[in-house]
Amino acid sequence: MTTTMSAACLVVLVVVAAAATVSAQFSCNTTQVGCFSDYEDGRTRVLPLGPIAVRHNSQKDCALACFAFAYNVSGVEDGTQCFCGSSVPPSSKSEPANDCQAMKCPGDSGEGCGGNCRILVSKSECTGTRSPNFHGCLTPKAKALKYCDTSLTHEERVQDLMSHLSLAEKIAAIAPQPKLGGTCACHTSGVERIGFPNWSWLVEANTAIAAACAGPDKCATTFSGPMGMGASFNKTSWYLKGSVLGTEMRAFSNAGWHRGNPGDFVALTGYGPNINIARDPRFGRSSELPGEDPFLNGIYAKHMIQGMQEKDAKGYPKMLAYLKHFTAYSRETNRGHDTYNISTHDLFETYLAQYKIAYTEGNATGAMCSYNAINGFPSCANDFILNQVVRKMWGRPDAHVTTDCGAVSNLEGPPVNAASGVLAASMTINNGTDIEMGSTIWADNLEDAVHAGATSEAAVDVSFRRSYLPHFIAGRFDPLDEVSWTKITTDVINSTAHQQIQYEAALQSFVLLKNDGGLPLKTGSSVAVLGPMGETRAGLLSDYAGDQQCFTDFDCIPTIAEAIRAANSGGQTTDASGVDINSKDISKIGAAVDLAKAADVVVLVLGQDKSIEHEGHDRTDTALPGMQELFANKVLAVGKPTILVLCNGGALAIDNLMTGPAAIVEAFNPSVKGPSALAATLFGSENRWGKLPVTMYPHDYINQQPMTNYDMSKAPGRTYRYYQAKPLWPFGYGLSMTTFEFTCTTSSKLSFSCTVTNKGTMDGDEVLQVYHAAGADVRAKAKHPVPIKSLVAFERMTVAASSSATVKFDLSQTVLELINEDGKETLYTGSHDILISNGVLDPVVFHLTV
Repeated sequence: MTTTMSAACLVVLVVVAAAATVSAQFSCNTTQVGCFSDYEDGRTRVLPLGPIAVRHNSQKDCALACFAFAYNVSGVEDGTQCFCGSSVPPSSKSEPANDCQAMKCPGDSGEGCGGNCRILVSKSECTGTRSPNFHGCLTPKAKALKYCDTSLTHEERVQDLMSHLSLAEKIAAIAPQPKLGGTCACHTSGVERIGFPNWSWLVEANTAIAAACAGPDKCATTFSGPMGMGASFNKTSWYLKGSVLGTEMRAFSNAGWHRGNPGDFVALTGYGPNINIARDPRFGRSSELPGEDPFLNGIYAKHMIQGMQEKDAKGYPKMLAYLKHFTAYSRETNRGHDTYNISTHDLFETYLAQYKIAYTEGNATGAMCSYNAINGFPSCANDFILNQVVRKMWGRPDAHVTTDCGAVSNLEGPPVNAASGVLAASMTINNGTDIEMGSTIWADNLEDAVHAGATSEAAVDVSFRRSYLPHFIAGRFDPLDEVSWTKITTDVINSTAHQQIQYEAALQSFVLLKNDGGLPLKTGSSVAVLGPMGETRAGLLSDYAGDQQCFTDFDCIPTIAEAIRAANSGGQTTDASGVDINSKDISKIGAAVDLAKAADVVVLVLGQDKSIEHEGHDRTDTALPGMQELFANKVLAVGKPTILVLCNGGALAIDNLMTGPAAIVEAFNPSVKGPSALAATLFGSENRWGKLPVTMYPHDYINQQPMTNYDMSKAPGRTYRYYQAKPLWPFGYGLSMTTFEFTCTTSSKLSFSCTVTNKGTMDGDEVLQVYHAAGADVRAKAKHPVPIKSLVAFERMTVAASSSATVKFDLSQTVLELINEDGKETLYTGSHDILISNGVLDPVVFHLTV
């Protein structure tokens, strides 16, 4: 959000953008309604949507922009600003017409575009339809060419498109052009003479579609942080999340809408999910990840991508999904110039496995290669992982690869130290990267690299083909009426249905770590909500939570204190931060402790926000930051039943706080709907708990394990698969407010049936997890590290009180395979165990012999 000060008015630009190029498929006739004073009190707007900065703004262009969102009333103000609405409120104050002629329109200097705090309002009659951002094959010159001929194959069409382009034009279509916009958003050039439009590649899609709000109730649906999504162990929820993202991406694109940055328009290439493993809790971008297990992350990606790329009746995907960050990216310090020693075994077992599932089962369109190097070879110039593994070994020759922002220019520094831009450009395109983002090394040097023989035009053609073939598959160059997704309107953005999916996901994102009778809370009681995370709004978001979650500031996100107050009907709820998230200030502790003394129960909400962990910054400590632990002990000393709620991305080490609270809840990054879902859960209206998708290590772990160590098995080990000591809470752990029991039987070697019985009085959700553990004889044979156990299957179910539910696991023999020292999937003869667990009770163990 950008704030500017004019002479008389404070104008808050809720939406700032240069409106997308409007196709000449519709037109508007405008009739002026009048000139009105606007926003003089810094609060009241005549028209609710805006301001949007329309490129070459004029009365008619503003009307066109509003028409895209089904508004027939538009207003121009301050020369460059455009607002939309349905009518002028009766209370609006009319002003002399000349006041609205004070500033001329950039798009038509002969007409007025309002003035300072003066809006010129018009009513419009518009006809026609708008085309989606950057849609092709709309002009006669394009339709006359074979690349627009839908009777041809996609391969034939992309080949024809290339045949009309010079080498320079092909490079401009795969390298960012600064004249079109920011290089990180990666605006690439089309060619007007053949009707080939520009494109804007980067739209983040990890937690929400990164777009500016398209109106007061039209902000992208923002899901709980990925770590909470991973905690649900719910494949259906992941698919629905992906489907919501795909639907809203089409809606924003169809309406010609944009991201939060000027000129960055929403197209169809979305970057998410991010499925690097949570290798180390100190990693600054842990909040972007679903968990520490490659299988869990891979299945998460598979289902989310299938929802994102859902096909219509004619086979067109809703959007094109790109994985992040490929691969072994889990450290921010010195990023872009860092390299890590990773064995072939670890590479295939831990750092590639989730991407294999996403590519081969989820059919991801492509990936963003990561900043880091593996054994000296940067990911974006790494023939082995990009070509030999993804395109050959995994059978995805069409997989499209774009760089992370600035990754090509990073090659001019360590560890590669490319001597020139020509070498950096050729190294990346020759080794499997298709599009540069974030710098202009390709734009400035790739043509010279071809002429110098450092690369070839054939290599440029391969990258161009891989870049644009997915666009043909998605229907970008097909008639609009052929692609059903082009009919999606902005009505779906943050719709009631999408909010319900968002809320259901939030309910399943919390993990109950401890409950000694503290939960559920009783409505009508006196509750003190204490702690800095109970008072924050923006602090509840994960990294990359989208461009704009709320139309105004973060007011659509209730604080956890507000949500508990709303849920505590008939009771009294007080709240105070007590301490800051990260400071030495203890001046507020006394007042907060007094609230604890006066309450029946305390909900203590602690944790960290993005000031502690974020892109570009790793944590150095896993303990609660600032004076939070001191504050917690002061509150616990009062002696009132205390529910400790943790909000964080990377796991926290709370060794000294495990015994005092009556209940402990891990809430991760609860986001927009999470506070209300959490309140409903704490009061027992819901009982939909998840399981830990990460290991919660003791605090001393950070002294035992350097962040630079990528060896998974080196003592004390990383993740539940190799960690040899006792964690605070293990991966897969999670209680419920009811009591579950389960039994399992087998009907054949790898077919199992489990019955889960709810012995309590509350309906609840349970997750069964299936693990493989190699026997001692197999471990003795292996010449490589062998996991303690590995997740191979899981299912979530809802079981009514005093009822049972049955789930079946039909496994293939591949679940018994291990990754050997050469990275090969290997089935060892000998003993193997299948363990079925709910993460709390002793597992049911089946012994097998191969």
